[in-house]
Amino acid sequence: MGRPPGNRKEARLSVSLDERDYAQLCALARQHDVSVAWMVRQAVHSLIEQQPPSNLELPLPRRAARADRLTQ
Repeated sequence: MGRPPGNRKEARLSVSLDERDYAQLCALARQHDVSVAWMVRQAVHSLIEQQPPSNLELPLPRRAARADRLTQ
């Protein structure tokens, strides 16, 4: 039986991971007997709790490299 309608609003998204990160994530999920989706939700929650997104400063090498290519 599924979750009762209207109890919770959720958003779906797709994320691409490199092969090594995905393998490590799967191994962690198996080790803790949880789903990969649960691991991702927990990671996002932890990141937000540690530092709100408005103050988040992460290196974004792929975006920076892409922006450099577009301006040249």
